[in-house]
Amino acid sequence: MVTAVDISPTTRRGRCRDVPIPPAAELTYQQGKGWHCYACGKRLTAGAVLVGRAEGRDGAHDLSAEVYACP
Repeated sequence: MVTAVDISPTTRRGRCRDVPIPPAAELTYQQGKGWHCYACGKRLTAGAVLVGRAEGRDGAHDLSAEVYACP
């Protein structure tokens, strides 16, 4: 499961891209396709930030996916 974003006392909100990337098996279909933010689950539109890859394997099958976060 994805961990919660720490809220900074100065900004009063955290940044989704600062949340550690979970394994690919813990992402929803939409998060794995890059349609939703991997950290908060919100639908992404313009300005989404590529954060990295969620790694995962099922035997010989590579389940890794590029994950995106809110701008």
